[in-house]
Amino acid sequence: MVDHHWLIYGKEEEFIPNLDKFGFVYLITNLKNGKGYIGCKQYLMYNRLKETESNWKTYMGSSKWLLKDIEEVGKEHFKFEIIAEYKNKRSLRYYELYYQMKFNVLSSTLEGTDEPAYYNSRVGGKFYRPVESYQDPELRKKRKIQLDKNRNTKRDPITGRFLKQNE
Repeated sequence: MVDHHWLIYGKEEEFIPNLDKFGFVYLITNLKNGKGYIGCKQYLMYNRLKETESNWKTYMGSSKWLLKDIEEVGKEHFKFEIIAEYKNKRSLRYYELYYQMKFNVLSSTLEGTDEPAYYNSRVGGKFYRPVESYQDPELRKKRKIQLDKNRNTKRDPITGRFLKQNE
């Protein structure tokens, strides 16, 4: 019997970790509303003096909204799945971002609603879900003018540069 809550992604099988790997990318799904969370977790924590096992066995994500729902709805209404394991930190971070982009975690919505389909509020630790949708009217006008200019301009077939128009 395993001493953690993780399953293999897409299967109902218990996950058996390869502790020679650095960590894993995971998907946590709220079974009540279908909302998900994609993140990554290391097996070990490192500092200058020693390495210690992380809390990966009981880990439930870092999203405050996810943790709030787990507390309110109950852990039994969530599915914890490992997508894949990776051998180093670089690969782990790369594939966390890869899956977050693949599943479009910042802009996907639950079917038939405007509700976000994922608890993630950022990807790769850098790109954030906007607080509100905003279109700058001045920027739109500038883009339209630039598009119109580009449509009336020809490219040099050899260099690919725009040719100046003879007026």
